[in-house]
Amino acid sequence: MGDAAFWLVALAFAVGGGGWLAFRSLHVARLVEDTPTSRVRSAAQGYVELGGRCRPLEGSPNLAPLTGRPCVWWRYRIQRRQSTGSSKNRRTQWQTVHSGRSEQPFVLEDETGQCLVHPTGAEVLTGESTTWYGDTPWPAKAPGSAGFRFGQGDYRYFEERIYEHEHAVVLGQFRTVTSSGQRDVDAEVGAMLAEWKQDQAALAERYDTDRDGRVSLEEWEHARAAARDAVVRRNLERPTTPAVHVVGRPDGRQLFLIAAVDQQALARRYRRRAAVAFVGFAAATYALAWLLQGMFG
Repeated sequence: MGDAAFWLVALAFAVGGGGWLAFRSLHVARLVEDTPTSRVRSAAQGYVELGGRCRPLEGSPNLAPLTGRPCVWWRYRIQRRQSTGSSKNRRTQWQTVHSGRSEQPFVLEDETGQCLVHPTGAEVLTGESTTWYGDTPWPAKAPGSAGFRFGQGDYRYFEERIYEHEHAVVLGQFRTVTSSGQRDVDAEVGAMLAEWKQDQAALAERYDTDRDGRVSLEEWEHARAAARDAVVRRNLERPTTPAVHVVGRPDGRQLFLIAAVDQQALARRYRRRAAVAFVGFAAATYALAWLLQGMFG
């Protein structure tokens, strides 16, 4: 492929990518601004925006893998320096050799209640990130530890974190899970009747009202009604399990976003991203037009 053809393809991709990124970033900014922030206790079932403080699940600590710092969510990347080309045209690039992100649920809490956040599949913006260098495939020293040195190394480590008590905005699918609607009463009635059938004498003693030695169809219906009443009473006597609020990835193509910033700062961040992408789109469009004019007159 010649130089002109290469730049033609590269600029075409830049125009398409810049335009898409500008449109999407502006769309997300408007979505954040136009979606009212709901309270956990009064949030409607479905797509919502929530805001609150983060904290880990009770008894489930989450440690960032590179720095070992306690947090509620992390993402890391380890890159290795690679050099290509001759001594005169030597180029250096970074190749990712390890990466990962936290999938462990955490709690989002506001003044009205709390909900469980499942971060799988979310677009995440953090308030803090750390980049440092070293000479080993896995960092031997974390930033700020004894023996840590600045400067370039053969490996570059990058880690983002959301800390406990940090404020976060979440846009996702909200649902409330309760135990009451999950009981299969018919199955429990069937299990109780099966248990009664194992003692035919006791069953006949209780429900063979005409004393003919067998439980007729009509008498069996009385037994079934009694079993259902017993199951309902037993379920009412069981301690009620509090409702659990959960927010996660929407079923459709709606945005699932977790951001460790407030709503206004989040909208401004996406508007800046849209502006930068639009400038790149305009520059790539101008360069592509100039190239096409030079190629075809």
